[in-house]
Amino acid sequence: MLFFIIWIICIPLIIWIVLRIISRRKAGEEVDPGVQLEECALCHEEFPMNALLEKEVGGYSRVYCFCGNCIEQLRSEYQAKVEQSDGGNQQISESTNG
Repeated sequence: MLFFIIWIICIPLIIWIVLRIISRRKAGEEVDPGVQLEECALCHEEFPMNALLEKEVGGYSRVYCFCGNCIEQLRSEYQAKVEQSDGGNQQISESTNG
């Protein structure tokens, strides 16, 4: 009889308490439900839409989102490449002129 009471009353009560604790943790971790999150196409981290730049790429009208950190990294890599190629072109033109 005691086993039956534990099985019918206590087990569902314990399961309910565990589920309540888990749901409270998830609710605390969530962001504001009104904020729409989107993934950066390069680093795949999630950001609010107002922190991303959207660009339509290709003939299929595919829209990609880019975060500021990735945009800055691309800019610095491109700047380094341009400076490297300009330095190589100056050396070639100096050797042909001299």
